[in-house]
Amino acid sequence: MDFVLWVSRVMHVVSAVVWIGGLIFMNTVLHPILHHRHETLSPTALAIRQRFFPFLWSGFWTLFGTGVFLTLLSPRFLWFDVSTTWSQLLTAKVVLFLLLWFVSWQAARVVRNIETAVSGEPETAEAWLRALEALIRRSIVLGIISLLCAGGMAVS
Repeated sequence: MDFVLWVSRVMHVVSAVVWIGGLIFMNTVLHPILHHRHETLSPTALAIRQRFFPFLWSGFWTLFGTGVFLTLLSPRFLWFDVSTTWSQLLTAKVVLFLLLWFVSWQAARVVRNIETAVSGEPETAEAWLRALEALIRRSIVLGIISLLCAGGMAVS
C-alpha cells in the first residue's frame, strides 16, 4: 500500500508541475516570442494553443484523481472538519483547484474564440488573445498559491 501512496503522490506532484509549468512556459517563453515575431495569430501559434489545452486537461484529471485518492486515504482527513491547520489548507487547496479548473475552462473557450475571430476579425482576435494571457497569469498565481498550501500541509 505504501508503494501505491508513493506513486499517487509522485503523479500528483508531476501533474501539478506539468499544469503550472506549462502555463508558466506559455506566459514567459511562448507568448513573448510570438509577440516579438508578430506571429501571435499565425496558424502555428493557433495549433500550439489547440494542442496545449488537451495536455493541460490531462494534468487536471490526474490531479483530481490522485488528490481525491490521497485525501480519502489520509488519516488526518475528516469530512467537514476544518479545525486543524492541515484541514484548512486542504480546504483552501480544493477551492483553489476549483478556481483553477474554472479559469482553465474559460481559457479553453477563449482559444476557440480566437480561432473563430482570426478568419474575419483580427481586432477581435487580438482582444481575445489579451484575455487569454490574463487568464493564464491568473492560473499561474492560483497554482503557486495552491503549491504553497500543499507545502504547508506537508509540514503541518
